[in-house]
Amino acid sequence: MSLLPNTLTSSPSTANIAVQSLAVIQVSGSDAEQFLQGQLTCDLKQLTQHNWQLCGHCDAKGKLWSVSRIARNEAGFILIQNRSTLAKSLAQLQKFSVFSQVNFTDVSEQFSTYVVVGANAKSAIATQLGFTIHEPYHYQQQTSVFALTENAYLLVQPNNIALPEPIQNERYWQALQIEHDWPIMEDVHQETFIPQMLNLDTLGAISFKKGCYIGQETVARMHYKGMNKRRLFQLTGVAKSTPTPTDQLEVKLGENWRRAGAVISAVRYDSDVIAIQAVLPSDIEATAQLRIKGQDDSKFTPCQKPDETESINE
Repeated sequence: MSLLPNTLTSSPSTANIAVQSLAVIQVSGSDAEQFLQGQLTCDLKQLTQHNWQLCGHCDAKGKLWSVSRIARNEAGFILIQNRSTLAKSLAQLQKFSVFSQVNFTDVSEQFSTYVVVGANAKSAIATQLGFTIHEPYHYQQQTSVFALTENAYLLVQPNNIALPEPIQNERYWQALQIEHDWPIMEDVHQETFIPQMLNLDTLGAISFKKGCYIGQETVARMHYKGMNKRRLFQLTGVAKSTPTPTDQLEVKLGENWRRAGAVISAVRYDSDVIAIQAVLPSDIEATAQLRIKGQDDSKFTPCQKPDETESINE
């Protein structure tokens, strides 16, 4: 399957994408739910056996350590996040858990994570696993299935089970995330952004009425006082070198170029078009001309402005 813009979920062909960049954390213990409720931005009281939630894990200043997907399983909870953010994020959780009956275990080496995407993804999964998915989250036979969209599913299964063929590389997963505005947070951006800068509020990943958690004071102040001035954007354009999460963006103002924001992730399509996920000023113009700092001949423009309507978690 060719990797072209905005074609993955609508393709009649099913793409199986091996995702090695994700870490899997098992959370167990009698205090697990109460402890996580005081650490994460989402409300675990809204988490059932049949749904999953996106969430942020912040430091005391409200800056993110990680962005995760969380769901329940037979042992407690399963957290899925980018592997590069695991070390610092897990260390913080363990530091605050010393007086609670809760255990965090990195089980990444025991599980395989992959994404099934395409117009026939649901039927392909039923054939592969032997059961049909009817809910946003399904746990059976030590396998977790997260319905990301109607035609895209994230699976976490024991690594002794072979992945379905053919396997596409991880560029396809990057493209899917960028196209759907799902933040791809890496370690270089830890302790840099508050959750709203990665659009976690519009993605339903922040509860503003659940009570206290680490960093809640800053997150709430930004929300109620309208202080957040930066958002996650998708850009498309061209460049000789594919940008990395350490790159900066510049915007053209008159005849000059000024610093605009940070690259979060980028992917090069087979058509040579590049899509970028970036944090930029929320009031940036739809017609803005941007480039990668140090690549003066690169050219990028914003796609549709992100929806700033906050979720029902108000």
